Amino acid sequence: QTGVSPAYKISKSSKLYHWAESSTTVLQGLNEWHPCGLFCDIVLVAEQCMPAHCNLLAACSDYLTTSMPCSPWKEVELISASYIGLKAVVDFLYGGELMLDSGNIVYILETLEIAHLLRIWTVVDFYCEYLEQEVSKDIYLYLQELASIYNFRWLDASILGFILSHFSTLSFTPDFLQNISMQKLCMHLSSSGVHWNVALIWLTQQLEWVLEHLHFPFIPKNDLLLCVKLVVCLLLPKEANCEGFMEETVCYHNSLVAQPAMQTKCSALCIEEEHLVFMSDEVSYPFGKHNDTTWYLGTKSWQWVKEIPLPALWSYHCVAVLGGFIIIGGSFSRDNGGDAMSNLVYRYGPTEPVRVDFYLAYIEDMLVATGGWNENPDLSSVETSPKINSCSYMAGLPRFTFDHAGTICKDFMYVSGDHKYQVDPFHKTWWGCHGMCSLEDPIHSFGGSNDQEGIRYLDVLSIQAYRPQCNQWTHMA
Repeated sequence: QTGVSPAYKISKSSKLYHWAESSTTVLQGLNEWHPCGLFCDIVLVAEQCMPAHCNLLAACSDYLTTSMPCSPWKEVELISASYIGLKAVVDFLYGGELMLDSGNIVYILETLEIAHLLRIWTVVDFYCEYLEQEVSKDIYLYLQELASIYNFRWLDASILGFILSHFSTLSFTPDFLQNISMQKLCMHLSSSGVHWNVALIWLTQQLEWVLEHLHFPFIPKNDLLLCVKLVVCLLLPKEANCEGFMEETVCYHNSLVAQPAMQTKCSALCIEEEHLVFMSDEVSYPFGKHNDTTWYLGTKSWQWVKEIPLPALWSYHCVAVLGGFIIIGGSFSRDNGGDAMSNLVYRYGPTEPVRVDFYLAYIEDMLVATGGWNENPDLSSVETSPKINSCSYMAGLPRFTFDHAGTICKDFMYVSGDHKYQVDPFHKTWWGCHGMCSLEDPIHSFGGSNDQEGIRYLDVLSIQAYRPQCNQWTHMA
């Protein structure tokens, strides 16, 4: 016998070995064969013939996968395509490198056109990123047209930012005047990035069309009455209804309370991006100290940025949002050395009693405060503050309620849980200090805590959904 049976000498355990350089080695081999056409089984034709490996192209381009015929020797003609651009894209697929040089803009654009045609989006992304950094006064209009043709939204947004930051100089150049469309001009003038005095100069161009896109309510009232109104009325004919715009703007300035409900196309706040806002609280260490800080989380940087501080040191206050305005009502503070409660509602008149731990919301242009507590027994009252800027009582809650949550869904207000009656309908447990929100139809309730006979608080980690049509709670996560 010349050998030993493997069954007696090799372990029955298994192990998987991984060759980390496998894909790199294969690609390097194909890259070495490509220049001499070795093992190439497809020819791309764009002014000249370019041999390539069919499997590599099919793995990188959906367009070529559907365009390649089934014959043994395949040939794909790319009509109106540039050989220079095609070579750059194919070399990138083999070598993974893309050299971009601002000295040859024709080469860049031809390569970008081929990459877009072949749907090789990695190349397109690299070019857009490069062109965003190369935007200048000489080529921004051409790049804007290119972004429009190929629907490059990131590039278009970058060019828009460039135009707005240089609008005071670019807007009076011959290239801008001859090539900008009225639609683009109105979009630029309606942006918060354009100062109003530059926009005012532009009123001499198609006055009636441009006027309705200007944000007159953002102009300080004194400047509006002393400067803008006089100049605009001189420039515009009576048919442009200049007086109507001015009267509407002055009314907006004079109606501080009603501004959140008076938002129109011209008075809407200029918000470039949405932010998550964190406003004041009570810090448990040291000694329950209050603070007045306001932070917002940027959606691009994902960093917390400190904003303007609140007027006082607060906690247990309530917040509602209408028309881009943040309305703050009620609070608990120690400004005077002891515990103090507040009935202030910033921008609106005060509530009748002082309140903390209540729910504040907007519904049908009314600010509604529900429940809460103060130095007297817990509250079950509900107050509304419409545009007349005075609070009045309406139908109360069925019981005394505080530490509850609420949300608005299809013009109805829903309230759940509180400190004393923290009922979780799904688990039959106590539940308070939680949050609610509505996403179209379902109402979601999440987080919070339950109080086990006043001994300790336990965090609630569940999320539940309530559907008003069937009066049913469902456990979500």
